[in-house]
Amino acid sequence: MRVIINLVVALMLPGVAGCNRAPSAAQSTTPQQASAVRSDSADIELTKLLRSLCDAVAGDIGVAVVHVESGKIVTVAGDKKLPLYSVYKLPLAITVLREIEAGKLRLDQKVKVNPADIAGVQFNTDLWRGTQEKTVRELIEYAIVRSDNTSADKLLGLIGGPPIVTQQMRTIGLANIDVVVTSREFTAHRDKPNTGTTTDLAQLLARLQKGELLQPAKVSLLRDYMERSKTGGERRLRANLPAGTQVADKTGTGDVATNDVGLITLPENKGHLAIAVLISGSKLPVDKQEKTIADIARAAYDSFVSQPAPR
Repeated sequence: MRVIINLVVALMLPGVAGCNRAPSAAQSTTPQQASAVRSDSADIELTKLLRSLCDAVAGDIGVAVVHVESGKIVTVAGDKKLPLYSVYKLPLAITVLREIEAGKLRLDQKVKVNPADIAGVQFNTDLWRGTQEKTVRELIEYAIVRSDNTSADKLLGLIGGPPIVTQQMRTIGLANIDVVVTSREFTAHRDKPNTGTTTDLAQLLARLQKGELLQPAKVSLLRDYMERSKTGGERRLRANLPAGTQVADKTGTGDVATNDVGLITLPENKGHLAIAVLISGSKLPVDKQEKTIADIARAAYDSFVSQPAPR
C-alpha cells in the first residue's frame, strides 16, 4: 500500500518522469531566456511610451533608437523621410573623413575662404572676418561644434558636392539619407531640403560607434567634436539625462524643423544608444518640441539601463 501511495504522489509532482503536466516557468526558463523576456517586455513598453510622446507633437516626427552593442532597435515612424537641416553635416563629416582615409584629402590641408564664400551672415561672424585660411580639420570642427554653414559648404566643394555624400551613404548601405544641396543653396530654395530617415541616421551613428566607418583615430576626432557641440543639444537629447552622461550629438534647426541625433553612453558597461529624432512642421512651440526630444532620450536611457548588460 505504501508503494502505491508513493507512486501516486510522485506522479502528481511536477518534473517527475511520467508526469503529463507542463514544467513550471522556474524549471524551464534559463537565465538567458528570462533576460530576453524582460528585454522584450521593456522594448514593448518603450515603444508605447515613444508613441505617446510622438502623438503629442502635432506634426511629423520620426524616432529611432539603436542599442549599438546588441543591435536592438526601437522605432516610431523610423522610415519616414524628413528634412535634416544641419543634421546633414554629420554624414558630410563622415564622408570627408573617409575621403581623408582614402588619401584624397588631408586634415592639415589648407583651404582659402573668401568673403564671397560666406554662407549666411547671421551666425559665426567671428570666424570669417576678411579672407581666411583654414585647415580641413578646422572646417570639420566648425561644421560640427558650431554648425557653421560656410565650413560645411567649403567641405562639400572639396569632395565634389552634395551628391558625393549621398553616394557614400549608399556605399555603406544607407539608402535613405539624401544630401542634394549646399547650405547656401538651401537658404535660397527651401523646397529642396536634404532629407533622411531616423532609422538610417541611427544606424549611421551605431556603425560609427562600432568602428565600421572610420579608423579609431577619426572616430575619436569626430566624437570629440560632437561632444563639444554647442548648438542646442543641451536642450534636446542631453537635457533630461543624468549629470555626467556622455553625449555626442548633432542638431538641426530651422523654421519648420527641430532635430537632434547622437550617441549616448550608458552606465555600468551597458553599452551605447544611437538615437535620432527628427521633427517637422510641428504646431508646438520650439521649447516644447525640444522637451519632447529630451523626454524621448530619457525614456530610451531608462529602458536600456534597466535591461541586463549585453554579453
